[in-house]
Amino acid sequence: MIRTDIHAGVAHLWLARPEKHNAFDGAMLTQMAAALEAFGTDPAVRVVVLAGEGSSFCAGADLGWMLQQAQGGDAANSNSVVQIAKLFHSIAGLAKPVVARVHGAARGGGVGLVAACDVAVASTAASFTLTEVRLGLLPAVISPFLVERVGPSQARALFLLGDKVTAEDAWRIGLVHAIATPADLDARVERTIASLLAGGPEALAACKRLVRDVAFRAPADVVDVTAHALAQRRVSDEAAEGMAAFLEKRPASWIPRGGH
Repeated sequence: MIRTDIHAGVAHLWLARPEKHNAFDGAMLTQMAAALEAFGTDPAVRVVVLAGEGSSFCAGADLGWMLQQAQGGDAANSNSVVQIAKLFHSIAGLAKPVVARVHGAARGGGVGLVAACDVAVASTAASFTLTEVRLGLLPAVISPFLVERVGPSQARALFLLGDKVTAEDAWRIGLVHAIATPADLDARVERTIASLLAGGPEALAACKRLVRDVAFRAPADVVDVTAHALAQRRVSDEAAEGMAAFLEKRPASWIPRGGH
């Protein structure tokens, strides 16, 4: 239900269930979680790109599977929801940057996948819809990532209205970070990857931790956290190489030569 490939430091995780618009069920979630775990521990992987095959990016959870789990008893119902939640947290918590390549429709949990990624690049043909309320449901497990990404006010409107959002409006509210025409989408994703590969791998991971540590906290409450983080990073081998490369006007050792 997924397809993966790794080339020159970049791992692609393709959702490969196009006949179901890449809707995920328990088996697909298990495969995605295993792939992400492998990417996280593979030193050859610097950046992860999440993409979808077919016409859609991801239609969220497979409704047939969700209904089956809901009717399977309390344990099955609860476990399936926890499985979904853990996948989103594994994406957000991966120690490597994760880029969402959104070429088509994202619905429900598919929007959650976009929000869980560090950087989202969308085609102008993409759309985003949270229709849970129209099914008598609510976007509970994806809510932390949506609220963090777009803020409580925009998240509330998205959750309550259930209307389709264009790529342009998704960019306006901060759900995605860049948009491009369908013909230019891959080039825009490649530029994003190149920017990420220019950063030190350890520094990128540290930046992800830093955001989690300081988000929604008053500046005065994180003085020690931020000072400690910077002090540690300044004496690292990676920082020594990065600063030396800058002063010597040469590429740092982690920057790929001749592209990726």
